[in-house]
Amino acid sequence: MRRYFLKTFGCAMNSSDSERIETILESIGMEKTEMVENTDVVLLNTCSIKQHAEDRVHGFVHNAKKMGKIVGLTGCMVKNSSLQSSEIKDPLLKKYKKIDLVFRIEDILKLPELLKSFDPTLTQPELPIDELDYLNITPKRTEKYRAFVPIMTGCDKFCTYCIVPFTRGRERSRPFEDILAECERHVLEGVVEITLVGQNVNAYFVDDSVRVPLQRQTDFATLLEKVAQIPGLQRLKFTSPHPRHMGDDVLEVMAKYKNIARTLHLPVQSGSSRILRTMGREHRIDTFKKITTKARELMPEITITTDIIVGFCGETEEDFQKTIKLFEEEQFLVAYISKYSSRKGTFAESKLKDDVLLPEKKRRYDVLNEKLKETSQNENKRIIGDIEAVLVEEVENGMAKGKTHTGRTCVFSLHSSTFQKIPTSCVGKIIPVKITGSDVWSVMGEEIV
Repeated sequence: MRRYFLKTFGCAMNSSDSERIETILESIGMEKTEMVENTDVVLLNTCSIKQHAEDRVHGFVHNAKKMGKIVGLTGCMVKNSSLQSSEIKDPLLKKYKKIDLVFRIEDILKLPELLKSFDPTLTQPELPIDELDYLNITPKRTEKYRAFVPIMTGCDKFCTYCIVPFTRGRERSRPFEDILAECERHVLEGVVEITLVGQNVNAYFVDDSVRVPLQRQTDFATLLEKVAQIPGLQRLKFTSPHPRHMGDDVLEVMAKYKNIARTLHLPVQSGSSRILRTMGREHRIDTFKKITTKARELMPEITITTDIIVGFCGETEEDFQKTIKLFEEEQFLVAYISKYSSRKGTFAESKLKDDVLLPEKKRRYDVLNEKLKETSQNENKRIIGDIEAVLVEEVENGMAKGKTHTGRTCVFSLHSSTFQKIPTSCVGKIIPVKITGSDVWSVMGEEIV
């Protein structure tokens, strides 16, 4: 048993965790494969925020077991690291007999021991004592030019629809010096873009003991500024912040440093303050608007993106219309819209009534998605004629694709002779592009020569 296949579901935090999983597996001599058919072990790094994400995981498990693979799960669905043969095992193993093992991401060092149950020749990796905290494990980056750096983990918010606090645990911040050291190492290795990640990234504290419930200003602004000052770092991003902790100090640091991306992902979840109270979101619409207004005052070029749940318990047509109005006012570039689905183990599942019928949820989803197309297209039209810095992610047939400094997807033609001879040489480079056109989800342009 020497080959593994690893698939990641969910957020940037999960992507960061997967890079650390790869480090552990390769330290015990396992080799990554890109196809399930060619592997011995299938590992899924899961997301449990939405039912749809969990359904996709179970479909993957079913197909992998049909091929006779050993299947393991980690991430936000797992509560207890265990095997099917364990005396005390995770509820997932009781419910789904096709899953062979599960492990909490915090227990990543237990993975070799769990796998050893299937192959006794595997050994426990020898790691420095300072890497016994899984966040300190050096990640195996999948992209040379980009890195995800976790700064905290867990969640104290207990939104009524979410199970993450019960699986990931309470908020825990990583030592300041460890974060800076990892970021500096990445830049020395050629990384041009760093994304700071966490379940509530702006709930970061240098000392968790001074954490105060519902506190707005944290130590995140200080950390953000220190990372932005690293020589050679060309682009800095972060995800996902919580509106509760988004103080003016963070926005002021963003505006001060040109290498901090001019895009802000701020999950609002609903345009109705009544529904936000039912969700236990700890912010209201007026607070959200104050944040976005301040952000645009400091950085007129900034784009705002968000997350939305439609059809939550008790959401009326009046509540839904408030969400539509919010879209019109905020002109979101991107919104990740989902239909509410009950999650077992949450407050909403046990105490609230899922009373919006599925056809109505689908209708609201479709209406909001059409509204998003309007706002996204408006935002993309706004920069026609401007010059944007684009981080190239892929190249094909003389055309490059990447992300602008303002978070837009950009497709543009290459002109530089060097890039024409070796197109892939511009992957991971930041190139100035004149924006010449737009559509619903992207902008088009030409490389400035």
